[in-house]
Order: sequence, then C-alpha cells, then structure tokens
Amino acid sequence: MEKANRAAMIKSLAISLVINGVLPFIIYTLLTTYAHVTDLMALLATGVPSLIDSVVGIIRHRRIDFLAGIVLFGIVISLIFIALGGSARLYLIRESFLTGAYGVACVVSLLFPRPLGFYTGRYFMTGNDPKRIENFNSLWQYPQFRSMIRMQTTFWGVGTILEAVIRGYMAFTMPIAQFLAVSPIVNWGIIGGIIVVSIFYMRGWKQKYDGTLRPQETNEQQEQTA
Repeated sequence: MEKANRAAMIKSLAISLVINGVLPFIIYTLLTTYAHVTDLMALLATGVPSLIDSVVGIIRHRRIDFLAGIVLFGIVISLIFIALGGSARLYLIRESFLTGAYGVACVVSLLFPRPLGFYTGRYFMTGNDPKRIENFNSLWQYPQFRSMIRMQTTFWGVGTILEAVIRGYMAFTMPIAQFLAVSPIVNWGIIGGIIVVSIFYMRGWKQKYDGTLRPQETNEQQEQTA
C-alpha cells in the first residue's frame, strides 16, 4: 500500500511538473520567438494547461476540489490584474500572492482560538463527511491535538511565506523563460520540504501518543504501574 501511494505521488508530481513547468516554458518560448507576441500575452497563454487540467478535474469528480479552486481563483485574480494594467513580472508571481497570503494567514491565525491549520486539516482529512467532521471537531478538546495543529500551522505558514519570497526574488532577477522552467521545481521543492517535515513530525507525535492522545508509557513507568 505504501509503495502504491508513493508511486501515485510520484506520478502526480511528474504530471504537475509537465503541466505547470514544461508546457508553460514551451508555450512561452514558441509564442515569443515565432509569433512575436508580448511577454504578458505569452504568459497569459501559459496558464491554459493549468486551466484545462482544473476543468477536467472538476468534470471528472463533479465538484471543485481544494487545488482546482486555488488554480481557478489564481486565474480570476490574474484576469483582474491584467485588466488593471499589471506587468509581466508581477504576473509571474500571481500564484505566490496566494501562497504568501496563505502563509501570512496561517501565522496570524495562531493568535486566534483555532488556527487556519485546523480548518485546512479538517478539509483534507474528513472529505466533507458530516460524521467525520464531527469527530474531527471533538479532538480539539485535547491539548496534545491543539499543540499538533498549531505546530503544523507554523510549518505551513513559515514555509509558504518563504516560497513566496524566493519566487518573488526569482521573478524579478531571472529571464522569464528561465523562471518558467525553474519556478515549478523550486515551488515543489519547498512544498515537498514542508510535507516531509510535517510527516516526520506526525510520526513522532503518533508514536508519542499512540493514537490515544495520551503519552505512551515507558517500560519503567509500566513496571511502576504494575
């Protein structure tokens, strides 16, 4: 099962790199080299593969999932941005506006009773099933669970802010074609790093509480209890 999940993840990553990295680079290069369109119009065309992928996903699953919603929201923001007379360089980091805003929201939400990570985690772990949502909400009563959610929120908040800053710097210092080729790798590298840190943290957390939200007893403690 683990191997199957790993293979599926690698396949999904490869498809994403093609859709969001290889195809945009090819489209931009062809349009600017042979069609002689402006950088901004060529960049607008690079969003077509992501748009098609999102629409296909919506049709296949008959609903807008979290990732498709982000892509479509990014496209809407891009169109508004272009209508207001934005520049090609700023258009390059349209997605980082979203990830950066999410990161800031995560960090700020740590000041509130329930951080943003609670709602994000609930979305992915419950599948909008009312019973599972109720069970997930009930876990908030445990201090250990609240601590875990806040730590995960911190990981994603700091990580996505870092992603936005790095991609923003790249967008204004690299040639556009080079940015299109390198940006998805940097994006997935940072996001992948956050995921790895989160997984290792969760493994340690589960080992500590053994799924019961109570710390596991050491052998010495078990002997004293006996």
